[in-house]
Amino acid sequence: MTEIRGSMNIPILMYHSVSDSDDYRELPSACRPIGYRTGVEVFEDHLSILKRDGWTTISLEELISRQEIPEKSVVITFDDGYADNHHTVLPRLQGYGFSAIFFISVSYLGKPGMMGVEEVNELLRSGMEIGSHGMGHELLSGRDESELDQELKESKRRLSEQFSIATDFFSLPRGYLPPPLPRLARDAGYRGLCTSSPGFNTERTDPFALRRFPVRSNWGREELEAILAGKGKLYKRLLLFENIRAFLRRRYRYKHLFPNYNKIKPPRH
Repeated sequence: MTEIRGSMNIPILMYHSVSDSDDYRELPSACRPIGYRTGVEVFEDHLSILKRDGWTTISLEELISRQEIPEKSVVITFDDGYADNHHTVLPRLQGYGFSAIFFISVSYLGKPGMMGVEEVNELLRSGMEIGSHGMGHELLSGRDESELDQELKESKRRLSEQFSIATDFFSLPRGYLPPPLPRLARDAGYRGLCTSSPGFNTERTDPFALRRFPVRSNWGREELEAILAGKGKLYKRLLLFENIRAFLRRRYRYKHLFPNYNKIKPPRH
């Protein structure tokens, strides 16, 4: 298994939509970024903080490779493939000299409110990366291995053929990681998986369980600065919130995966 090498702590930021609108109706119902839409000024502020503090954006390929990378490196990712990723995000990334990887929900390519083929091609021409976010942005839990294998291979094939790219990375729709998925992703030719589990990526991080910090709608300057610092009370509160949310999601939303979920006890204080 390839591992990230070197002594490092690399954050991956997980964005979705960047817009000042609170109207989600034009978007496909499975891809509405409720709780994950970042305001335009907030996003601009985030980029200015990264530039001010000397952060360098790197690709996922650089993250998992053996090459030297700058000490203050960060990976920026966008999930789903919203149209604002092209008309709002791209020019701002270019203005700051930053790069990002955009994970596309293949079945929604060209749908209302989502990027189409030409928009994705422009991202690629601008030096951005494209990855797979699956076919229909559906939860991967409860599926057998043949269905998971189909999801991985078909989304990779469609993107690779449409855009003449390798499609090396997969971002988990809705965050849940079925146990067989890393093995199946390796066999399908992927080089890494992005989760929504918060934390830094080190030399010991499995490329098929890359951690990301979900950027939520209520984030501002202080939240980003806390995450980048990786310490302090706010940082600990943000991690605690994400861990509690993951616990509750697994206990209730995904309870069919855990036959004994009623026996799970919350942590004692």
